Amino acid sequence: MTRPRLLLETDRGFGIFSVQSVFNNSSPPTEDACFQMDDDVRILGSCNGLFCLALISGNRRWESIRLWNPCTRLASDWWKIRQEWPMIGDYMYGFGYDHVHDNYKFIEGSWALGYKVHTFGSNSWTTIIQDLPFYPQLAIGKFVNGTLNWVAKPLDNSLEWVIISFDLANENCCPMSPPNMDHVDYDYRTGIYAKLGVLRNNLCVCFNENYSRLALWEMKEHGVQESWTKLLTIPREHDVPRRAYEFPRLHSFRVLYIMENDDVLAVYYYSNACKLLMFNANVGQLSHPNLYKAGLLNCYVYHESLVSPSHLGLPCFLYGSTTD
Repeated sequence: MTRPRLLLETDRGFGIFSVQSVFNNSSPPTEDACFQMDDDVRILGSCNGLFCLALISGNRRWESIRLWNPCTRLASDWWKIRQEWPMIGDYMYGFGYDHVHDNYKFIEGSWALGYKVHTFGSNSWTTIIQDLPFYPQLAIGKFVNGTLNWVAKPLDNSLEWVIISFDLANENCCPMSPPNMDHVDYDYRTGIYAKLGVLRNNLCVCFNENYSRLALWEMKEHGVQESWTKLLTIPREHDVPRRAYEFPRLHSFRVLYIMENDDVLAVYYYSNACKLLMFNANVGQLSHPNLYKAGLLNCYVYHESLVSPSHLGLPCFLYGSTTD
């Protein structure tokens, strides 16, 4: 409906900015909206302008989830779904849209505990799915073309890594090979540092090549191995200027958005925090945007929409207080 928005998730709420204003690094971007949450709320994924929110309990597990549209501020009621295990190791989760059955689904689980698919609707329900023959990487699944996608290791080969793609319509998964790495010195850390993202509605991945450069690849046709296309390479000498005690060396990043001139907005994670990055394709330079948000936990790019939880037969309420 509009130009893309950048949502910054902090330990105090959500801040929303225009993506275009973030690339204009000459002055700090103006915050379009700031939402303060009374509850301890975290984001579990986004799709079609809707966000899946989790209400976090005292032991740092979610106890309820709901849908929320920041454009209209409409949210569904809390759906009590208690997380069985902390988000460590191979615990995976994700949120997306099933276009075949016209509903939204949230998937969670791990190899040890099994996996569940929660479907939002007037009669919301949960189904148990078969065990997946992979160890997923702890991360939010990336929604592309009716699927959720994670980096994972096959159970029978911990030195290899693949991308598992979960089809939300038929609720099964299949592995996809990463880009061809014949000329890359490969070890298990390559998969650990690999980060999935979404660019132009296509799946993309960033990983370390030979520990000397970062490579960003885009899958032009979902599920087709031959469609992997390298978009850019960033030599490690272009690492972000930093003080060692502030944050560690850049091993990889998750891409958020790419401009028509191939300038990239991305985020990378360290400890329990993250930082935004910009890559200027013309001069080959990494930098931090002129934007600071205390307690930054995660970042999302989305397009505003009028999609409402009421379209799924769910009662709706205004949710999230705005601040000036």
